[in-house]
Amino acid sequence: MRSRVPARTSRAVLGAALSAAGLVNHPTAWWHWSYGDRYWVLRTRRSVAPYGPVELP
Repeated sequence: MRSRVPARTSRAVLGAALSAAGLVNHPTAWWHWSYGDRYWVLRTRRSVAPYGPVELP
């Protein structure tokens, strides 16, 4: 059964929930959200990213 809720409305609800949880959205990709990485630091003006690159064994 198809949803009668427009995709734009669903994206707005999802965006509000993710933003409220502290994630930041990439402006060129509505489906891409970040938390704790370098992009998150840039958008939130924090000084340190809790998560960074991992060295492979």
